[in-house]
Amino acid sequence: MTTPDTDLSFDPRDPYFPVRGSDVRWAVQVFTAVNGCGLDPASAQLRGGGVRARCAQLGQQRSAPGEVDVSVDRDGGAVVWSVRVRHEEPVKAVKLLLAGLPADGWWAPNTGPAALGAPFRLDYPGPSWATPWAAADGVCLSVRDRQVRRTTLRVGRPPRSDHPTVEVLHRPAAADRATTCEVPPIRLRETADPQPDLDEHLSFVERAHGLVPWERRTDVPGWLRETALVVTLHGQHWTGHVFNTFPRMAEALRFVSQHIEPRRVLAFLPGWEGRYYYDYPRYAPGADLGGAAGFDALVRQAHELGFRIMPMFGGSGANAAQYPRWREAALRNDTGRYVELINRPDWDGDRAPEGDQVFCSPGEPGFRALLRESVSKVVRDHGVDAALLDTAGYWTDDPRHPVLDGYRQLAAELRERHPGLLLAAEGWWDALSAVFPLSQQWLGADREMRAPRVLTRYARTTGHLAEGTPGGSTGVHERGFLPPAPDVPLDGHLPVLGFVADTLPRHAEEVAAVCRRAATRSPEP
Repeated sequence: MTTPDTDLSFDPRDPYFPVRGSDVRWAVQVFTAVNGCGLDPASAQLRGGGVRARCAQLGQQRSAPGEVDVSVDRDGGAVVWSVRVRHEEPVKAVKLLLAGLPADGWWAPNTGPAALGAPFRLDYPGPSWATPWAAADGVCLSVRDRQVRRTTLRVGRPPRSDHPTVEVLHRPAAADRATTCEVPPIRLRETADPQPDLDEHLSFVERAHGLVPWERRTDVPGWLRETALVVTLHGQHWTGHVFNTFPRMAEALRFVSQHIEPRRVLAFLPGWEGRYYYDYPRYAPGADLGGAAGFDALVRQAHELGFRIMPMFGGSGANAAQYPRWREAALRNDTGRYVELINRPDWDGDRAPEGDQVFCSPGEPGFRALLRESVSKVVRDHGVDAALLDTAGYWTDDPRHPVLDGYRQLAAELRERHPGLLLAAEGWWDALSAVFPLSQQWLGADREMRAPRVLTRYARTTGHLAEGTPGGSTGVHERGFLPPAPDVPLDGHLPVLGFVADTLPRHAEEVAAVCRRAATRSPEP
């Protein structure tokens, strides 16, 4: 998805206020569903380190009744902004603007080794920002929010200005939008060593979202701690093209077992249910792959060898033609007026997106019940060991059915029914790692994270299903051909090896080599 990132075509002439004992200056903007406004300097009342102001004027032209209270305090060496807003219209966002901070050299815990330079933006929760903390030369920023709500960090140089501006935006949850808004504390610390501040931030996150260190998690089966490799066995494409039948998947596993102990391998099955995404959310072994009997035989043979089996389910995906209740469950935008689409793939190569793909919220009771019963049936009838929920990491501020609450409830219900069942997700961020101990790393995201403990302290990742197989095919995914990911050991990350139809006939030596390298990986204590 493309996130809008534009500048105004005029200077809003925001009044900036100083921070005592610092070169930093700050301003505030308030946004409702219909307009945005800054503070009115004429009505600003300095009070100690804070400001009390009438809210205010847009471009020094249009007045809007309201009130903004800003407190700027010191806490253990950090400057802390507390912002409270009252407006006659519901508040959709509040922006804190900071001047006097670096434009370049920024990084977040999950960004790569290269520093970020203006302009850039990070959006929490999602692929770009795993937890709302960031640092640059000599400073670090932390947003201490006890809820999962959209937070944006944007660093840029305003038009016609030589001075960079750091923006921190808070968006209250759409379901709770009101004429009053209290922004969670925004903390700025000047320090040469940001790592202690990051640890302090992570300690807050643990308390806020119920994160448990990896070593103490009770939702991690013992076999996962020994797993060294994930094998992706691609089934049936959206078009109906079959990459591997269930017997061919079993053949691939037998080959893998010759080069690594099967107990150290998790077999992941996308497209096992028939036409990938087309058949969502109907989950039963695909007839063209071998049906229920063929799937039973695959699971039985895999277990006899020592492998674990993880089929894929659409955590939110549905074909509107297959799911008549999609309107009740479809993800909505923050006003609830239109359907949000996580993506719109061209599955058949006609250079246009397909028209019936929708995405539903697990927070909607009916769709969550469908997922729960679908996973339960496959576990009960076929004895699989794990389930991966596709697109679970894509957060949308749906005012009808909160997404994260839905996944929390779904996970709790499944674990109560099936103790020991591993639940995995596509994508991760801090609070989501409390729900899913294993996730597929975001496709295209940096793996060499600046502070990997933001993940590895709590959870593990594996490669995305679209990582190229030997030969480059992405199998059931819509990305066509991609090179395989570099086979470089990374803490907390399980390498992935994909199989399509020609993988063994043409690339057996490469497959064997990947397996042998994974076999040298030491099991976790």
